[in-house]
Amino acid sequence: MASSQVSTTAGHGDAPSAPWPNARYAWYGVALLVLTYAFAIIDRVAIGLLVEPIKADLKISDTEMGLLQGLAFALFYSLFGFPLGFLVDRWRRVRVLALSLTTWSLATVGCGLASSFSALFVSRTLVGAGEAGVTPASSSLIADLFPPSQRAKAFGVFMLGGSIGTAAAYVAGALAIDAADDLKAALPLLGGLRDWQIVFLMIGAPGLALAALMSLTLDEPQRRDLAGPVPRRSLRPVWDFLKTNSRAVGTVMASGVLNNMVVNAQILWLPTLFIRVHEWEASATGTTLGLLGFPCGVVSALSAGWLMTKLYERGRIDAPIFPIIVQSAAWLSFGTLTALAPSPGLALVAYAASSLASIWATTAVLTGLSQITPNELRGQVIAVYMVTTGLVSLTLGGVSVGLLTDNLFVGPQGVSPALACVYAVGGGASLLILAWGRRAFARSATAAKAWSIE
Repeated sequence: MASSQVSTTAGHGDAPSAPWPNARYAWYGVALLVLTYAFAIIDRVAIGLLVEPIKADLKISDTEMGLLQGLAFALFYSLFGFPLGFLVDRWRRVRVLALSLTTWSLATVGCGLASSFSALFVSRTLVGAGEAGVTPASSSLIADLFPPSQRAKAFGVFMLGGSIGTAAAYVAGALAIDAADDLKAALPLLGGLRDWQIVFLMIGAPGLALAALMSLTLDEPQRRDLAGPVPRRSLRPVWDFLKTNSRAVGTVMASGVLNNMVVNAQILWLPTLFIRVHEWEASATGTTLGLLGFPCGVVSALSAGWLMTKLYERGRIDAPIFPIIVQSAAWLSFGTLTALAPSPGLALVAYAASSLASIWATTAVLTGLSQITPNELRGQVIAVYMVTTGLVSLTLGGVSVGLLTDNLFVGPQGVSPALACVYAVGGGASLLILAWGRRAFARSATAAKAWSIE
């Protein structure tokens, strides 16, 4: 697909720039990014619906299961995050994204062929390595497809991928579990595989087709908002930026990391809570959480962008801070209630309430970091955020619940207070950090106006 933009690179400061891409083409690009993000979430979190059969077949503990869900993925997700962010700022971002998608899709298929804890662990690390390129590349592309006044909405739509991916992971995982026996009957080569292995094969393969479509139809957009020349090898510019804006960047990143820790814990362990505490079947759990969470997630993604756009229009240069405050408060209240609710009905009501803001923080973090970071550093700064997310959010979100159930809240019912602890600590700590650094973000956002291009 051809875009309507010139190939020359815009200058920096007040230098003239070519017209922005055609709106229809820009939104087509976002649609591909939404699907890519959705596939990333599906391949990342579908394992949460497969905890019990994997534990039974591989004879592993909750802590080991938490390592598979958290550390195994987060290890290479963190290691590859900054190198891929560095590459995003210097190479063709579409190509980086397509190669990343191909890598983690093949690795997900590899999870389906694993027959031991170590093999599944290695496959999960490769899923993490591939997915490390998603957010830095996508964020950089969105910032060059839309002018600053429209980016919050575009980031909000991009975050729909999280809602689509989570819902699809639950629903498709449940359907795949139910269809596994029929599929093995139709394809004798799959006869020796367990049902959970077939689920991984089914969710991993479609990503390869999407990678091909992206490579063939999405052009590389022109880079804009350059505060200076693009550094080829030096890391000094990004270090200087982070040092100068440490409090602003730290506030946004830390609050985002804590919120993502809660999101990851919920995605990976809430199905287990319903299965163990409320005694639901895995397929019913996946279908219910997916069908309920998806519309709430859509509202969350779209409303976050709408809210920030309205706040920007009213002169609130610190607009990204407000959605993070709301989501943090939702985890502290509705999230904790979800885990401790005495009945599945009340748990679902609380889950729906928190889900209405479940994507606000990540949408706001990506919008805020793009707002205060020059183009030539965006991939690296977003990568720093994703590395921190990998080291803290994805690792602790998955393993913390497992550690608590194995050592403090022992027994099947222990997943309830363990998950409640993560909700309360993550939401409360985020609120404290936002109170500490909100004004610093406003100062950095004001300074960024000098090189921003409308």
